[in-house]
Amino acid sequence: MVNLKKVFGYFLVCNFMLWSVIPLLRISLPMDTQEAMVWGKYCLWGTTKHPPFSGWIAYPFWQLFGHWDGAMYILSQLFVLLGVLYIYKLARCFLDENHAILAALLQFGIIYYGFSSVEFNVNVVSLALWPMCAYYFWQAYKQDKWLDWFLFGILVGLNLLNKYVGGVLLIAFGLFVILDKNLVKLIKNIKVYFAIIIALKIISPHIWWLWQSDFETLNYISGRSHGGNIVSFWRHLVYPLKFFGAQLLFAAPALLTYAWFERKYGLIKIFQNPAQIKNLFWLECDRQRSVSLFILCMAVIPVVVFTSVCFISGNAAKSMWGFPCLFMWGTALFYFMPIETDAKSAHQFIKVMFGWSVLFAVAYAAQCLLTTSLRFQTHTDEVVRMLEQKWQEKEHTPFEYAGGNIWYADLIALYAKGNVKPMIWLNPKNNPWFDEDDFKQKGALVLAEREDEYKVYMKQFPHKVTPPQTIKLELKNYFGKTKVKEIFFGFYSDREN
Repeated sequence: MVNLKKVFGYFLVCNFMLWSVIPLLRISLPMDTQEAMVWGKYCLWGTTKHPPFSGWIAYPFWQLFGHWDGAMYILSQLFVLLGVLYIYKLARCFLDENHAILAALLQFGIIYYGFSSVEFNVNVVSLALWPMCAYYFWQAYKQDKWLDWFLFGILVGLNLLNKYVGGVLLIAFGLFVILDKNLVKLIKNIKVYFAIIIALKIISPHIWWLWQSDFETLNYISGRSHGGNIVSFWRHLVYPLKFFGAQLLFAAPALLTYAWFERKYGLIKIFQNPAQIKNLFWLECDRQRSVSLFILCMAVIPVVVFTSVCFISGNAAKSMWGFPCLFMWGTALFYFMPIETDAKSAHQFIKVMFGWSVLFAVAYAAQCLLTTSLRFQTHTDEVVRMLEQKWQEKEHTPFEYAGGNIWYADLIALYAKGNVKPMIWLNPKNNPWFDEDDFKQKGALVLAEREDEYKVYMKQFPHKVTPPQTIKLELKNYFGKTKVKEIFFGFYSDREN
């Protein structure tokens, strides 16, 4: 029999190394990653997009590695690794060791754990925090120890401090407790209130920050979920189907792999005898009601909540919001539709999952090699030096603010020689951690990707933003194909006020 635990360790190490090295083919860091680093550099208890936890991790980690960009790919994979280890630990509560290992490996057939994990952001952090929360909730729920409730409270607080959709996991916990008929018992448990106090203690400074900042973050969420131009009636059908379909598509390699193995090695042979479907979940609930309910709630409720919100409100949920929602799918499949784990089936399963991981990596490498995208091929130091020079040629004063387009403003904030602050979208309301009077006094370099974008800034600040000038960038892929991209820039000055 294959020593699955040892193979599992080798697999995790190889996957970690693979996805830490492949993204080095990029010349510039992903935009979300740069944004998280800027949050960590400048903000305290909030940002205008998300709570601050991811930024607190990103910028110090980048500094720890001497401002080496490759450190951010390592950081992403650390969270993927931590998440998969806790998926295994959680699966081990319900499955034997071999099935738990294979359930954790199945997650690598979901695109979130490979191709999409390169870009360090709040979603990648969620890959670890959600299974960690679920694990300590289950431990606390079953064993009722102070330490487990304490760790659960900490992780709930950090999960909400990372991204608000962490609240969806709390909904899943709540529904499980109600369905398991233990709500009254938990209400009477002082340890539960201890965990709640710990979580509130962690998140309360951010809530106070939101209050002081006129809940700017919630305005961003509202804008991101707006339904666009689809006719009102169809929005209630199109958006839930789009979100749910995206989750199935992103998990398709894992689902197809499991369907093949269940058909060949399945103990229930559900794909050869579809009549068993109607009895499958009820039989399991009768045998181990609490376990079955918990697994179903963790695997199903998060996706159902997002889909239902889209259906009821008619607003769109971004497909990436489902990033952490699939953490229990592998465990659910192995629990409800187990397969044999003899040497032959286990060996084949491991090879297939490693094949998916390599295939995703090859696809990502091809994208890096072939693209001429600004987001991949920007030589950051070269661009920043040019923009610094343009400021000095015009102003002859210290360069302290770069405003406008988020991509260029963040680049300058991270790679400029001085302490240049990013005034995103040239709007102090979007950057509440900076002093508006200081910004007006010292002025800013205004940056845009397109001329029409630059004209928006001119209209927003008439007679304060100069007409645009341009710099041409040559973006070249690894095979010599080039694309010319213009940077539109000018200057903001409000010193007369």
